[in-house]
Amino acid sequence: MKILPQVEWKMNVPNALSLLRLILLPVFATLYLMSEEHPALLYWSFAVLVLSGITDSLDGIIARKYNQITDLGKILDPVADKLTQVMVVLCLAIRNPAVIGLLVICLVKELCQGIGGLFLLRRGAKIDGAKWYGKVSTFVFYGVMALIVLWQGMPAPLMISLIAVVALLMLFAFFNYMKVFFSIKKEMPEKGAVSTDKK
Repeated sequence: MKILPQVEWKMNVPNALSLLRLILLPVFATLYLMSEEHPALLYWSFAVLVLSGITDSLDGIIARKYNQITDLGKILDPVADKLTQVMVVLCLAIRNPAVIGLLVICLVKELCQGIGGLFLLRRGAKIDGAKWYGKVSTFVFYGVMALIVLWQGMPAPLMISLIAVVALLMLFAFFNYMKVFFSIKKEMPEKGAVSTDKK
């Protein structure tokens, strides 16, 4: 089954974990938004977010250790990451106005990277794993967002400082990925296959 050029549907444990992260998105959103009326649900939303972060780490570890890296997984993993980040920031922004700025940055970053990645895929580009700056940005994102979710009484200065750190790392990763994109686009042969990655 062809999804995009050179990408076949091949299910394994890492890809199943990426799909699980996608399934957890509406679960987290429902639990977190309903926790305003039912505070106990806040802890469940935190648990779902932690589970999502754990599966994000596990799928890469399993794929590399057991040689289960697939082109489908290289698409599913970053797609799950992008949608998770957007969904989490959107939910937090609904209840915390201080997060709105981060939401704008996140939307612009993921939209641009998504369009860029799709463009390269349609041109026949091959996909590699995430760069170190993408991994650091994602790791810090999960940690800070989980803390904001759990600590409802977090002092505003601390929250703003943590959000600023996440925003700076997002922008740093975005800038570097755009450099990779334009470099590949410039050197890409008309009908050749090259390597790129998005996360």
